Amino acid sequence: MSMGALEGWKLGWIGAGRMGTPLCRRLLDAGATLFVTDTDPARVAHLAAEGARPAATAAALAEESDFILSMVPNDMALLSVVTGPGGVAEEIRPGQVFIDLSTVSPDTSSHVAEAMAARGADYLRCPVSGSTSTAEAGALTIFASGPEGTLDRCAPLLGVLGKETLRCGATEEARAVKLMVNMIVAVTPAIIGEALAFGGRLGLDWTQMIDALSRSVVASPLLGYKAEMLKARDWTPAADVDLVAKDLDLALAVGQREGAPMPISALARQLAAAYQASGEGGLDFFRVATWPERLLAPNPR
Repeated sequence: MSMGALEGWKLGWIGAGRMGTPLCRRLLDAGATLFVTDTDPARVAHLAAEGARPAATAAALAEESDFILSMVPNDMALLSVVTGPGGVAEEIRPGQVFIDLSTVSPDTSSHVAEAMAARGADYLRCPVSGSTSTAEAGALTIFASGPEGTLDRCAPLLGVLGKETLRCGATEEARAVKLMVNMIVAVTPAIIGEALAFGGRLGLDWTQMIDALSRSVVASPLLGYKAEMLKARDWTPAADVDLVAKDLDLALAVGQREGAPMPISALARQLAAAYQASGEGGLDFFRVATWPERLLAPNPR
C-alpha cells in the first residue's frame, strides 16, 4: 500500500470490530477521509484518536461519504444498518457506492441490493477471506460481485484492503463463494483434531505432530495461522466458535433450499454446538480441534 493512495477519497465505515478496526486503520494510513460508526462508542473513540471522524448513525455517515463500507456480524445487523432507522438507505444517493464486506446470506444481500437500487446507488458484495493478522497486513482475499464498472471504480479502495480481488459475478455470487470457503474452514479443526488424537494414541508428541502437518501436503494458510495457537492451546479468539457456527447455519440453510447434500458440514455444526452448549462459544473456533478429548476425559484442557 502506498501512502496517500486514497488521498481525497471520502469514505464511511460501519462496524469497527475485530476485522473492521484494522481495515479502518489501513484506510486512514492510505490518506482517506474516514467517517466511522459502530454500536460500541468505545470502538469509534479508539479510531477517532487515530484520525477517523465519528458519525452518530449509518445515515449520517452516508451523508458525508462517497463510498460506504460495512463489516458487520450477521444478516440482522446488515439489514439494520441498511434498512433500519438511521440506516444507509435513508440517505444514500445516485453516484454513491455501498460495499459490504460481511459474511451474510445471499437472500439478505439481495434485499440490500433492492434497497440500493431504489435509491439509485451502486452495490458491491465483497466478503473477505483471512484473519485479523491478514487484515492488518492488507493481505485479505476479497470475493467481489457487482457491476463491472463499479468494481473498476472501486479497485484502488479494494486494493488497500486486500492483496487480491476475485471477481465472481454480477449479483450474489461472491456470497456463495464465501460460504463455500467457510464450510471448509469450519471442518478443518475437526479433522485436524481427529488426526492429532490418533497420533497421540500412538505416542506422538503434540507439538511435533502440528509441525509435521504444517510441513506436509496438507499444510494450508489456515493451519499456518493457527499452528502456534494449537501448540499453546491458547484459544484467544480471532474468529470464535459462535461466528463459525453462524456461517455454517447460513450455508446449511442454502444447501437445504437447493437440495445440496452437506453431511460433513452438518457434523462440524454439531461439534460447534457442543462447545457453545458448554459456554465456550466465545473461544477461537480452533478449540473444536480438541473434540476427541471430550470423549476420553471428563476435564479436557
